[in-house]
Amino acid sequence: MTITDPEKKKLAQEIRLHLKICLDCGGRNSIYADRCRKCHKSHLRLKNRALRAKK
Repeated sequence: MTITDPEKKKLAQEIRLHLKICLDCGGRNSIYADRCRKCHKSHLRLKNRALRAKK
């Protein structure tokens, strides 16, 4: 189901795409996190935000 309302679409993208991923355990963290919430290590990367077309 596609979202047509632009405000809802922007909110959904922020929730799903704007976070950091731990390189050690793969945990999802806040965009503002300095350390992982699961393993407490500081090896974090930004989640890839490239949107791909469905097959």
